Formats: sequence, structure tokens, C-alpha cells
Amino acid sequence: MYKDATQTLNNLTLTSENICKLAVEVGFDACGLAPIHRLDDDAQFMDSWLAQGLHGNMDYLERNCDKRYDPAVLVPGAQTVLVCLLTFEHSGRDYHRRVKSMLYILEAKLKEAFGEDIVSSTHQHIFCDSAPILERRWCVEAGLGFIGKNHQLIHPTLGSMVHPGEIVLNLPINTDTTPLPLRRDTEGISKGCADCHLCLDACPTGALRHHVWDARKCIAYTTHHCLECQIICPYNNCKL
Repeated sequence: MYKDATQTLNNLTLTSENICKLAVEVGFDACGLAPIHRLDDDAQFMDSWLAQGLHGNMDYLERNCDKRYDPAVLVPGAQTVLVCLLTFEHSGRDYHRRVKSMLYILEAKLKEAFGEDIVSSTHQHIFCDSAPILERRWCVEAGLGFIGKNHQLIHPTLGSMVHPGEIVLNLPINTDTTPLPLRRDTEGISKGCADCHLCLDACPTGALRHHVWDARKCIAYTTHHCLECQIICPYNNCKL
């Protein structure tokens, strides 16, 4: 249906700006897009992390690595990842249901504005913590923040307490996003944290020591009842 990413339908041009406007209309707090490519650096890091057994009992992380590192394998024909953020404050008790329901509404708006071919008709393409996709990294690729020392996405104004959701698009979208670098070194994981180490000090079990997340020690991984490393982040600007 489309010859390029600037074609119009219903007098709306297919641009990242217009797509993000639709996302905000649906109720998302932030939105960004990134062209799909294989995440080679993340693949190398995660393979090492898995080999050390730091993922605990999350054996599913050892499967579907080819899809996890490249969304074009997960959704054949995919060219762009649309990432939306919803703060904890707006997510309700079941963020999976809330975020995905909003993504389906956004998908309907995208189809109405730009045509059915914008998404796959044969493959699942809407995700919220429900598929082998490196969600936080695609947030970074889409210009929505950086990965902090707490190993969570940190948005520069929304902070660390956000839930991401994704729609994988079939079309190339022109973006002017320059992803922030993902640093994993002895000085910290990201430039954005600088010398701050509040989250490292707040972690009651030392799961964030040595700049690597050890799921075996993480209370949130075992009980889902600890958010200390996120709550204390000085970037936060929302309520639980």
C-alpha cells in the first residue's frame, strides 16, 4: 500500500511526530520510535550474563535468543519499533492489561490513520512484558532515556517508575532519534546517573553490586514486593 514513509492517508503524514501524537491522545506518558536492527552489543552482554547464571530460575531467557536480539526475527517484515511509556501512577494494579489495552487502541488509530499495512496481519506485534524482546534497550534506542545503575530505564522527566509497551511496525519511519549510549563499565552503567549511587545503597541484598543485576539476590524477582532501587531514584516525578 505504501511506497515510502512520507505517504499520507486521511490527510495525516506518516511521521514519528504524528504517531507519537496519537500515542499521547490514547493516554501514554511518552513515546518514541527506533529502526529495527540486531542488538549485537546487548547480545554479547546478555550471553555472558546468562552463562554466569545470574538470571536465577528464569530459564525462559535462555530460549528464543535470536528473536530477543532482533525483532525482525520475532515479527518477520518488521522495520520499526514503536515504544510507549506509562507511569506507575497511571498503570493501575495490572499494568500488563492496562498497557496492552492502550496499545490495541493505539493500533486501531494507526490503522485508521495510515492503513492496515502498518502492522503485521499474521504475526503478534503488540507486547508488554510478554515476548522475547529487550524492552528497556528499545526504549533507549527510541530516545526515551537511559539504563540506570538500578538496571531500569530512567526517563529524564518521568524517572524510573515507568512501564514500557511496544508495537512492532511493518513500515520504516523517519526518526531523528539518537539513542543514548549504553555504558557497562566500572564508572557506572550510564552517563545519566553520574556519581549517584542511591539505588545501589538502597538495595537490601546487594543484587546490584559490581554493576551487574543478580536476579538470584533480587527481592523483586522472587516476591515482586521490592522497588527500593526505583523508588529512590532522584529522576522520579510520579507517584506509586
